[in-house]
Amino acid sequence: MAIVYRDPIVIAELLCTQLLDETVMDRIAGDITDAMRNRQPPLLIISFARVQHLSSMALRTLLNLRRELMEKQGQIRLAAIRPEIREVFATTRLDTLFQIHSDTEEAVAKMQVWLRLVKGNR
Repeated sequence: MAIVYRDPIVIAELLCTQLLDETVMDRIAGDITDAMRNRQPPLLIISFARVQHLSSMALRTLLNLRRELMEKQGQIRLAAIRPEIREVFATTRLDTLFQIHSDTEEAVAKMQVWLRLVKGNR
């Protein structure tokens, strides 16, 4: 996984083509948690551009990350999801919980708009 900081946003680019192994998912979750530490609000974009297959463990990890970020008034967005994986999100209705963008740049732009709106309302 590659972590890119576009302050205040953290972008996690998944480099694996398959997210099937629990050990891999634990490491990814740990790396993301470390990258998000001390960020307020925590703003995360996960790029799935290389991911071709994922397991229910990967979906559970995403849900856990979402819960943690939402508890801290943060945001998580997903980007560059292949159509066959997007179908998994639609089938499981996770597409109603996650904002999914066509690419990372779109996700960054939308998150920046959200951030301006939140700051403007304070």
